[in-house]
Parts: sequence; C-alpha cells; structure tokens
Amino acid sequence: MKLYELKSKVFELAEVNTTKQLKTRYEEIRVLDLRYKVSWEKALIIIQSKKGELEDWLNNPPEEYRELFAEIETTLQRFDKKLVKVQRLSKEINLIANDLDELAEECQDEAKNLEYEVEVNHRISKQAELN
Repeated sequence: MKLYELKSKVFELAEVNTTKQLKTRYEEIRVLDLRYKVSWEKALIIIQSKKGELEDWLNNPPEEYRELFAEIETTLQRFDKKLVKVQRLSKEINLIANDLDELAEECQDEAKNLEYEVEVNHRISKQAELN
C-alpha cells in the first residue's frame, strides 16, 4: 500500500482529517513520527485494535453497563410510544383547529347576514314610520 493510501485509510478509520487531530484522539500515536510509512502502519494497527476493542466492549459490556443500557432501551421504547401518541394527538388537534376555523367562518358569514337583515328591518321600520 502506498503512503498516501495508508494515510487516507488511517484518517478514515480514525474519523479525522489531520495528523494533529489523529494525535489528539489517540495518545499512543503521539510518539510516532508520521513522516515515515512505518509509523503510519503502526498507527493503522493501533486504530484497528482500538476499534476492535470498542466493538468487543459494545457487544459484551460489563454488567453495570448492561443494566444501564437496558434502562436506556426501555426509556427509548416508552419515549417512542409517547412520541407516536403525541403525533396522533397533534394530527387530531390540527383537524379540530381546521374544523373550528371553518365554523368561525360560517359564524362570521351568519353574523354578516344577520347584520344585513337587522339593517334592512331597521330601514323598513323607518320607512313605515314615515308613511
């Protein structure tokens, strides 16, 4: 593997973009002289072993963390159920609000019609008084 390919692979695996970020994230790499290909090969091995350790730990965490992860999972499931309920209620509220808007428009139209009728009746009664 060429040096630039090795560097790219190390950066990608470490999820960094610069050697400074790489050395900050992995203490064991700080002592390596990254001007040399051998150092980059060592860095790759270090990162792969760290990633492997992390995956192993995630697949088989200590008992105290298993309990914590189980609690988190339970909480997330309850949250998901409540979120679904909130979304359903939100849709219902939006439908009710739309119905109320339509009802308000109808009431406004009816009020305008009543106002017009009152005005017409008022004119008719005035005209009747004049006659």
